[in-house]
Amino acid sequence: MTKEKIFQAALRLFARKGFEATSIRDIALEAEVTSSTLYHYMKTKEDLLVAIMQEGLQTLLGNAKEVLAELEAPEQQLAAFVQLHVTSHAINKLTALVVDTEFRALTGNTRVEIARLRSEYELLWQRILTGGLEGGVFAIENTKLAVLALLQMCTGVAHWYSPDGPNSLEEISLNFSDMALALVQAKRNGQQLTVSDLDLPEPARFFTKPWLGAAAHEHS
Repeated sequence: MTKEKIFQAALRLFARKGFEATSIRDIALEAEVTSSTLYHYMKTKEDLLVAIMQEGLQTLLGNAKEVLAELEAPEQQLAAFVQLHVTSHAINKLTALVVDTEFRALTGNTRVEIARLRSEYELLWQRILTGGLEGGVFAIENTKLAVLALLQMCTGVAHWYSPDGPNSLEEISLNFSDMALALVQAKRNGQQLTVSDLDLPEPARFFTKPWLGAAAHEHS
């Protein structure tokens, strides 16, 4: 479908070259369409960037809310959030890179809307850590800094993960979950908790909707 080809072309170029360095002509050539055809599906180059970011963030938010709806214990929620975030960013590598690095290119109301979606997602993490702290399960002094540290750690997977690497995605997500539990000092009955102590569903359970063209995102 022409629209999908255009969005995938823009996604690859924004991830590879950056938004500012990508021209309308670049996108048309990558999508193998004429510039006039391109303008049939968008008004500006920023329209494509906003659509990619909205799709990625809204899908991530929806999947994260599925986690919160199914799991009650904060340690379960945190471990599942880490697995969801890591797996999402590895499978949807190009979208994750664009969402995480090209916010600076947005202007006006679109910048406000994307900032709102990002903040809503971060607040879900904040809610988990606050719940764990209030329940005596986590021991952290600054939940906001802890959220930033966790997101930075998990988001970084999009920059280096390869399906041909020495560790499987499942191994990485489980290890990262253990590191997250250690960071917040998650304990029950005085014992440090690890993922193996938790009754968690498979991460795939929460992928209720794939990101834009997910199958095409692993390679640029």
